[in-house]
Amino acid sequence: MQKVVLYIKPVLSSSNSTQVFQRVDLMEEELIELTQVIQDARDIEKIFTDYSKTFNLPASATNNKIFSHWYDPDIIGFNNLQYADSRIELDHFHFKFGKIKLEEVVMKNKKPFMYKVTFFGNTLTLTDLIGEDLLENLPYLQNFNFSSTSATVKDGLENGLDITVDGVTYNNAIIYPLIGHSVSYIIDDTNNGDNGLNVSTVQPDNNTERGVVPPDLKPAIKIQHIIKAIEVRYGLTFKTTEFLDSTALDNLYLWLHRDKGQLTSISSVDITNHDFTCISTLVSCQHFDSTNQFSYFDNVSSPTTNGGVFRMEYTHSQGLAQPEEFNFQAQITPSSSTLQYSIDIVDFDTGEVYSTNENIIGTQPVGRGFGDVANGVPMSVNEVIRVFLRIRCNFSMTFDVAINVDHKFWEYGYQSQRSFTAIYESNNSSISLNSDVSILEQMPEMKVLDFLRSIFRMHNLTAFIDFNNKVVVKTLDSFYQSGQLIDITKYVKTDEHIVSSIVPYSEVDLEYSDPETILATRFQLNNSRKYGELNYQSGFTKEQKYEIEIPFEHMVFERLQDLTDSDLSTIQIGASIDSDLNPTIGDPLLFYGIHQTSADPLNFVYSSRSDVYGALVPSGQRFLLTSYWIPSMNNELGTPTTPPAYNLNFGSEINTYQLTDYAGNNNSLFQLYYQNYILRIFNTKTRLFKYDAILPLKVILQLSLDDKIVIDGRVFTINKMTTKLTSGESSLELLSEAPYQTVTATASVSYDNSNYCTNGASDPSPTFTPAGGTFTSS
Repeated sequence: MQKVVLYIKPVLSSSNSTQVFQRVDLMEEELIELTQVIQDARDIEKIFTDYSKTFNLPASATNNKIFSHWYDPDIIGFNNLQYADSRIELDHFHFKFGKIKLEEVVMKNKKPFMYKVTFFGNTLTLTDLIGEDLLENLPYLQNFNFSSTSATVKDGLENGLDITVDGVTYNNAIIYPLIGHSVSYIIDDTNNGDNGLNVSTVQPDNNTERGVVPPDLKPAIKIQHIIKAIEVRYGLTFKTTEFLDSTALDNLYLWLHRDKGQLTSISSVDITNHDFTCISTLVSCQHFDSTNQFSYFDNVSSPTTNGGVFRMEYTHSQGLAQPEEFNFQAQITPSSSTLQYSIDIVDFDTGEVYSTNENIIGTQPVGRGFGDVANGVPMSVNEVIRVFLRIRCNFSMTFDVAINVDHKFWEYGYQSQRSFTAIYESNNSSISLNSDVSILEQMPEMKVLDFLRSIFRMHNLTAFIDFNNKVVVKTLDSFYQSGQLIDITKYVKTDEHIVSSIVPYSEVDLEYSDPETILATRFQLNNSRKYGELNYQSGFTKEQKYEIEIPFEHMVFERLQDLTDSDLSTIQIGASIDSDLNPTIGDPLLFYGIHQTSADPLNFVYSSRSDVYGALVPSGQRFLLTSYWIPSMNNELGTPTTPPAYNLNFGSEINTYQLTDYAGNNNSLFQLYYQNYILRIFNTKTRLFKYDAILPLKVILQLSLDDKIVIDGRVFTINKMTTKLTSGESSLELLSEAPYQTVTATASVSYDNSNYCTNGASDPSPTFTPAGGTFTSS
């Protein structure tokens, strides 16, 4: 019999101070029964954790203090809505870190009698910490914001954007892949010179008015930076050198596509602190200055006060009668004649937008009149109106401003209405608008937990927290390969055990969410299945189907071929449009980014695109790009005979770049991460063995779920293990390795407990020396 010691670090509602682990009084007759399971063959999607049956703690003075008399609702103390950190020791050897949940208190004669609690392993921490947070709630990602200019988009497409965070430079942290949010490109070296979507550089007609333009594209961010943001946000540490740090994720990106169509992050600049000069005749300018107290720019007389705010004042002392009408008109001249922008006239005091001109190109005016004599609404004497200009644009730009002002009024000594006009020009001919892309504003709407669960389900991952409080993430295959071989035959009750079938389903279906994009939708209609889907039929008679659906859009990418001679190019594209050629949103999109270099030239033009699909764009500066980022379901191009190392399809699909399915051996998600486990549990020779055993302390402390168990020469993996910690009585659910194999394995276990203290400052590090036995599985 081993002595069980339980420590709890209380969570107090009334205090934010850090608590320390406190030893809990246990009921001597209580046998804490702990169940350990990583992945249950009968529920292959779920990732489990250690958990105990609910057990009892006495309502002793010590425990009442730890739980702060929680049974009394008038006392604000222990918070049972949060899990409390906990630690279990066996004979003062560290056994498990985890969480304790206070379930209820049993009262007798109006006094507490015992507390009912449940222990959970530390993997539960992920759910507890993250809750319902969205990806847009990860502030670390703000480090990857960048300025949006035509040059930036070109650089992100051609090279990728390197971002430096805390002195570390991350190469290609942001890319602009060839995914049109509202268009699908073509390539034609001979014809279609008047098609604005033709990216060919050969056809000379209109080659400055077609091709890829900056507003067509949206950025994407490496998912490894999202994972880092999760670490920072929730105080986690994912162990390096494991799966989340592997080459399978090196060039995996999340497309920053939050809304349909063009990037919606619009920056603006208010023209409220700029100097202007009146360039009209002397008489007109005198009627628009502060000396004559008619109407003027504040900064004409006082450049440091509300500069650029047009202010109108009227007073009888200057010989004016009732003023009647005033008109204000402005226009800007942008440095680029192709950038789309909007301009507003705004009330300086109230923020009211008086007038606006949306989505304009080049130099176009916006105006507003004040006072309307024809309708009997003249302006008031001494009325003051202050307005300013606001410029809005998706991209950074420079521009100059011109303002035309005039007012009409009756003046003593004149028999008719008089009119004065003045034109002002900004003294700065290159006012700047810097448009930054905010990563959080562009992040697709998705919960952090759903993001992590999706990555886990795609790659059949499992997770646990190690002795260093790091989250270890492994594929299920690598998890089982990392264990030891331990023979427990002499501890097992071999006089009676149960052998049962493991097959729970007739088929397993692995798929992504329903498609929204045009090619994926057509694929589903033509093939009666989703692109990338895997349907595994067992052939067994059970009529239960198991489905895993990943909430990501799964886009069919297209390698462009010349429309005239059908020659394949090195350009592969995606199109976020529906069957009616309208922009669509769909679920978040994951893809591999592949950097094409020394590739077929691509026509890129500094311009913008009209609403007419395929129309020519305004003429702009042209670039021939021979390097660019293409989207792919594969992490590399591969060859016609060698498949890429990683593939985002669950099932076998034709490689859209190499146009081959490699006879089904294409390193799909199923092949790499599910096949061994699925084939094993559906193998007609696989059985679920149930044994009872009494395990000694050295085995309980050593045994982990990745270990291979040997009983009477047969090798098993652990499906589930439940142990009474005091007595060592254990119930084991074991999956047989097939075919049958005989092995011999022994092990020795030793501990160094010299540096271990009860507050958990350091943990014993068991040294396990396996025997020289070897085994194989199939």
